[in-house]
Amino acid sequence: MSQTRKLRVFLCHASQDKPVIRELYQRLSAEDWLNPWLDEEKLLPGLGDCVLSLR
Repeated sequence: MSQTRKLRVFLCHASQDKPVIRELYQRLSAEDWLNPWLDEEKLLPGLGDCVLSLR
């Protein structure tokens, strides 16, 4: 059986939009076919200015 890759969604936003984006992230995360990326959910403490990969 082949695995289907999830569609990756990068959530780029302005600081003042953070509350709306958090809600959107939760809604997208509930979908089995999506893999949303939100900085405060995916960045680990201490990464600082490291280059990130959106794999």
